[in-house]
Amino acid sequence: MNEISITDINRMAHDEPESFVIDAEAAYDKQLRDLADDICRHAKERPITLISGPSGSGKTTTACRLEQILDAAGFEAHTLSMDNYYADGSRNADIVDQFGRPDYESPLRLDTDLLNTQLEQLARGEAVELPVFDFAAQKQRKSGKILQRKSNELIIMEGIHALNPDVTGDSHAIANRIYLSVRTRITMENERLHPSLIRFARRLIRDHRTRGRAPAESCEMLTSISRGENLYIMPYKHLADYELDTFMGYELSVYRPILLETVRTLAETADRDSGIPMLLRFMEAMQPMEHAWIPEQSLVREFIGGSIFTN
Repeated sequence: MNEISITDINRMAHDEPESFVIDAEAAYDKQLRDLADDICRHAKERPITLISGPSGSGKTTTACRLEQILDAAGFEAHTLSMDNYYADGSRNADIVDQFGRPDYESPLRLDTDLLNTQLEQLARGEAVELPVFDFAAQKQRKSGKILQRKSNELIIMEGIHALNPDVTGDSHAIANRIYLSVRTRITMENERLHPSLIRFARRLIRDHRTRGRAPAESCEMLTSISRGENLYIMPYKHLADYELDTFMGYELSVYRPILLETVRTLAETADRDSGIPMLLRFMEAMQPMEHAWIPEQSLVREFIGGSIFTN
């Protein structure tokens, strides 16, 4: 686990914000390029790349940026979302959490038979018709899109359950397995901000911006999401061949002008153990930054908007 002090963040955000952004983006780009080099070296035997990580870890941008790098290296890549492999909602009516509410994090909600069959077919170069999931109707539908991987092409599949063998089967022989998350703690005096709270800040912004979800609703979902991560994601991260840290040193400084008042309001009623009061203390002490220097392909753009990969 890496650490960076709030003192260092504030100094760079104040003195050299443009360089701060450039250096952080370059460090993440290097992680991706090193990973892409290894994927290319093993492209023949492992044409599938599975990307897993908890909510707010940046799976979508990571997959899309990796696709760009692989394309430029001469290995055309196709990125697929595991979200399209959900089974019909009627089949999942009895999948609930400990409170009797629908458990949307459970891997049992996926059509694992179809997912495994198509991964194996794609690895063999066979044609498949990709599914698409209609979330409004809770129905899996045929997309009409046929994908057949050529010998110099690769498949990237991203989803929170991508490392779970109950979901993706015995994929070790045909797939590279990647786990990504925020793996850096911000320190302030004797406190360390847990990386999950940085992901929570990301989700607060994204959920409000793209899903119309009120901050209080996102806060209420925190327990359920954390439970799902502990049950369905963390137990399998040791199966990853590669781990990526998606932390951007400047990001909390950029989130501060957007989120500070929201987090202040949430902290008024939040339980201390939720971590939200601590998040507030760090945000109040953070040097704010504008987002003018953040490139459109940045992972941070997935959450604040302006990304070329997401809405």
